[in-house]
Amino acid sequence: MKNNWSCFYRCILTALLLISSVANASELSDRFHEYQQALKENDADKIATAAKSVFSVVENYPKNNKNFAAASLNYGKALMGLGKFEDAEIYAKKSLESHRKIYGDKGVQLIDPLLVLAEIRARDVYSNRNGGYRRYIEDALDIAKENDGKDSLLFARVNLEAGKITLNYAKERRAHTYLEVAHTAFYGPHKKDTYGRFYSSFYLGKYYLSRNLYKKAEPLLAEALDVVDVENGKDGQLELTTRAFLVETYDKLGQKEKSIEQCRAIGKATPFNMDQELVPLFNRVAEYPTSALEFRREGYAIAQFTISDSGFAEDIEILETKGASSFGDAAKKYLEQARYAPRFVDGAPVDTPDRKVKFNFNLAD
Repeated sequence: MKNNWSCFYRCILTALLLISSVANASELSDRFHEYQQALKENDADKIATAAKSVFSVVENYPKNNKNFAAASLNYGKALMGLGKFEDAEIYAKKSLESHRKIYGDKGVQLIDPLLVLAEIRARDVYSNRNGGYRRYIEDALDIAKENDGKDSLLFARVNLEAGKITLNYAKERRAHTYLEVAHTAFYGPHKKDTYGRFYSSFYLGKYYLSRNLYKKAEPLLAEALDVVDVENGKDGQLELTTRAFLVETYDKLGQKEKSIEQCRAIGKATPFNMDQELVPLFNRVAEYPTSALEFRREGYAIAQFTISDSGFAEDIEILETKGASSFGDAAKKYLEQARYAPRFVDGAPVDTPDRKVKFNFNLAD
């Protein structure tokens, strides 16, 4: 399973590559290859620079030119990656306008720029105050439904993408509606679509996890893990993230042995770096002590502990505090609830003593 499947509905990059290979496009082709290289390096600044370079070649092309449509969208996505949402929206709208001139108001090719605009709006907390992203999603769903029907693979995929955007960025309950439609489709008429099965289970499980509905999250996350393990073999970060979600889910459900099983599976798949900063398997924030808040105190606590062969923090000792002694209590409470991937030696999990971590308590945070 490939992690870049999120652009399933339209492959703009391939389209631009094919178009740029025609005559009178040598410069465009060279710059596009630079853009492709930046994508492989996954460097947001380089991607934006290369995307801008590609767009500069086509910016004076007619607005009904496919190169213009693709390059402006890619530049918009690159700017979104830098968090420059206002500028990103400008170029994504240019692309949407161009797509409309080329394909009409109901062409399926409009789905890509519509969903990019939805993500831009959802990620920008200022422009999203009135749910501005929703109209783009609904337009994309309408196009998919009118072209291929409500039972189509395209409609299922657009619902899945809509659910991801709404859950990850807008953080609204309506994500459940989109994800339920997608999950029903991918475990019904489109069950042969492995990618859809994994992502619809994963994101619907993530939705329930975000709502602390652990009993509903567990079977969906387990379902997603089965897709990765059984049908596609190991799949790197997707598998590990799913397992980490299951660690938290089983922990909350009081199913200790199952939580430990997932911790160990992650540890076995992940080399343990003794010099690397410790990162828990699921994110929590140490609770700021009430007394320290009342007196506007800032400071830190340094803790030492053992990561057990089961992934628990044991033998916790507070080595140093500054600002308030309660910072040490907060750090200890955090570690008592944290879970880590244990170290493996000769194929077996082992305890790892004398691990240290610093907890900073700053009011600005």
